[in-house]
Amino acid sequence: MIQDADLSGGFKTTTQAFSFGHGSYTNAKQIQQYSTEQKLALTLKINYSMFSMDQKQFYKEFLYSELSKIGKLWAIENRRIIWTYAFVESFSEPYSIEKNTFSVDLNFILYEGIWHYADEKKTFLKPYDACSFADCLEFEEIDTCQDDIYGCCISCQKNNIKHKDCQKCSCECDFLIKEDSLCVKQKDIEKDYWKYCSGGYQIIYNCNKGRHLWGYNKMLGTKICKKELCNNYVAGKFYSNTVLETDVFTMTIIGRVEDPVIHLNGNAMRLKGIYDGELLIESNGDVFYREDDCCDFDKLPIENLELMNCNTFGWSIKHGYNSLLVETNDCCEPVCVFIKEDKITY
Repeated sequence: MIQDADLSGGFKTTTQAFSFGHGSYTNAKQIQQYSTEQKLALTLKINYSMFSMDQKQFYKEFLYSELSKIGKLWAIENRRIIWTYAFVESFSEPYSIEKNTFSVDLNFILYEGIWHYADEKKTFLKPYDACSFADCLEFEEIDTCQDDIYGCCISCQKNNIKHKDCQKCSCECDFLIKEDSLCVKQKDIEKDYWKYCSGGYQIIYNCNKGRHLWGYNKMLGTKICKKELCNNYVAGKFYSNTVLETDVFTMTIIGRVEDPVIHLNGNAMRLKGIYDGELLIESNGDVFYREDDCCDFDKLPIENLELMNCNTFGWSIKHGYNSLLVETNDCCEPVCVFIKEDKITY
């Protein structure tokens, strides 16, 4: 359980005082400021009475193993699960005489300076008591005085009948179902995480399982299609709950287009060529194309993507409603556009 936590951050905008005038000059180039890295200081207190005897033995080893790694740090904000990349800068373990407790002070560096909203179809929450974390994470006690020092998980994978099936065989992601996804669990987060703190969930992030459960197209994001086949454009608005303006996203165009011109929030770029299949456009300017699902994506030359007059390279997605217009320059064929943005906050 987290007892105390303090998150600090800032922005990169700086000022320089005017020598002969009021106020200061600022180097800001746009309205939205860029975030600096953040720091998180917290005290983590573990109540060992929650764990079985087997788990209790390995939990501290597991915890320090995790603290040595750079990776995702998960949190809850306004009933939503968010994450950021972080690493532990320093830690301190105070001496305690309390029985069945373990406490450690941690200082994290959140080097991205932003938090990401978890993808509801790729994030799964599995009840903690579904399996023993010690078995799932390959923590076990081995008696080196015995001839057979191999753990059950090794023998299990080799189908050795001398040992019973080990728990790790059921700890893989094959058991995940839609009911475990954040799409379904979202409404229960406040109840399960705040009101019943004695329990917990294992957070599993798995793109392939999400694609298997929901289907390929459902993973592509917000869908906007031609309203009339005779139209030579796709137009519509979509809502994004990103707090900060984001320029990290993927756009997928499925259908037949010829020299399509893509307008997103007033900025336009043209993709030269005739395409009848699936186009994947990434926010960094990389464009990939395949004719059908059986083919692999081929990367197109960067020269195929060109700026329109008085426009700038790339697009961004803001909080609220965003406008999209794709000139397909081809009528009588169905075309759909999908937008999948990285929703971020600070």
